[in-house]
Amino acid sequence: MLVLRNLFTPQNIKVARHRGLFVISVFICALLLIILRLAQIMVFREADTDSRFCHLLLPSISRADIVDRNGIVVATSLPTVSLYANTHEMLDVEEAVTRIASVFSDINTKELSTRLKKSKNFVWIRRNLSPAQEQEVLNQGIPGFHFLRTERRVYPDRNLFSHIIGGTDIDNNGIAGIEKAFDHALCESTEPLVLSLDTKIQYAVRDELMSSIEEFKALGGAAIVMDVTTGEILSMVSLPDFDPNKSVDPTAKEKFNMVVSAAIEPGSSAKIFNTAMALESGITPFTQFDARAPIKIGRFTIHDFKGKCRFLSVEEILKYSSNIGSAKIATSIGCTAQKKFYKHLGLLDPISCELAETQRPIYPRHWTDVSAMTIAFGHGIAITPLHLITVVAGIVNSGIIQRPTVLKCSSPPPGQRIISTKTSKQMQALMRINVLEGANKYADAPGYFVGGKSGTAEKQKGGRYLKTANYTGFVGAFPMTNPKYAVYVVLDEPKATAKTHGYRTAGWIAAPTAARIIKRIAPLLNMSASQDAEPDWKKLLRIAS
Repeated sequence: MLVLRNLFTPQNIKVARHRGLFVISVFICALLLIILRLAQIMVFREADTDSRFCHLLLPSISRADIVDRNGIVVATSLPTVSLYANTHEMLDVEEAVTRIASVFSDINTKELSTRLKKSKNFVWIRRNLSPAQEQEVLNQGIPGFHFLRTERRVYPDRNLFSHIIGGTDIDNNGIAGIEKAFDHALCESTEPLVLSLDTKIQYAVRDELMSSIEEFKALGGAAIVMDVTTGEILSMVSLPDFDPNKSVDPTAKEKFNMVVSAAIEPGSSAKIFNTAMALESGITPFTQFDARAPIKIGRFTIHDFKGKCRFLSVEEILKYSSNIGSAKIATSIGCTAQKKFYKHLGLLDPISCELAETQRPIYPRHWTDVSAMTIAFGHGIAITPLHLITVVAGIVNSGIIQRPTVLKCSSPPPGQRIISTKTSKQMQALMRINVLEGANKYADAPGYFVGGKSGTAEKQKGGRYLKTANYTGFVGAFPMTNPKYAVYVVLDEPKATAKTHGYRTAGWIAAPTAARIIKRIAPLLNMSASQDAEPDWKKLLRIAS
């Protein structure tokens, strides 16, 4: 009795109370932790009946949109779901393969089974599932299969901008075109990248080029529209092309962007450069050269197609596309001065552009007198279509060349002078006369005062020219009263038709294609056909001289 009395002293009761409160507190804390953990599991996990089998990870970082000059989206990223497997969580690999194959009938079950048996934590099963496929996988309830929230790059216009935009790989990294050139900027910024291109103009140009390729059974073709005052490219088309939305890799020919990657001899279009060189050196449009007889060089002969067999003025040499006259001009100036002038125009250096696939120009290592003569009419030097149109744009733009760009300009850049304003005025008149009176009459678009020059060049294979395969091109600008836009069209190995009277030259094929493009895009550029009378270009030529 005395012992019990000693146990229940006030001091012992106080200690027991404190210990009891401590035990109760620990129990309550443990209970709260259990409740919080249950809440985390129940609330923050995906609320679906199959959550014990599949879970979702956080989405990847967004990639900025790409838009045309008017804000129309040409590339964007959409949320999607991809499926992967953790083999350590799988109960039966063979059963899992059988069940997932019931969702994706094209899966190689043998190959998938081998990959899953390698005991990896992460094995890709299928990228970019549709909502229906995602639900089917959920319905299967396969242990070890998980979803990953990702983004998929989408191109609403499919083939329309394929060569310019390029594309991304399966992990959304840029691998070609604009996607590659601005990969870092697109990943770091949420602001859309604004291109210089116009969707409506791009569609019209592609449609007309496609029609010509089909009509003349060509292997392919390219077309460009450029603002000569800013260097902005409003349209760039290369055919064949591809759909960057498709998972199947395009062929090498489909991926090839002829505009920036093909080094093509310009043929007679190069006579624009030769004529500008003559005028810059002090020769007048009325200076005459002897074009009565072909020029023999070793076993080769320079001759004219339907030659006039007489003395020709510089104006006539361009108008009648005289190879003999062009060679005589180059000879009078000399190969050293010619090479220096071509270097000054920028024709001997790679063209500067945002697209990394740009091809370097090809020209003779040893620039001889013979080289000078052939280069005068576009043989022996090869440049890209982008290079050609850029220099021609500079020649008609008061002699100021602009760097070509696929990005929209907020204000016109300063540019670089390549010829005098006087020579530019003369070239505008000469190029317009060439369309009105020369072999390029089918390039005319009434009311738009188109000026330009066609060029037909034989293709090379194994270091030899092919007589039966050529490139046919036309480069020009409009309106020549105040040049604003340049256009270039080239077709790869077009075939003659009854409509062309058996000819497969540029004047019959590329020139009318350019005219159709100009007629179609001019209204889209807020330009209407002028009702004014045709200026007296020969009078203007005399005044400018």
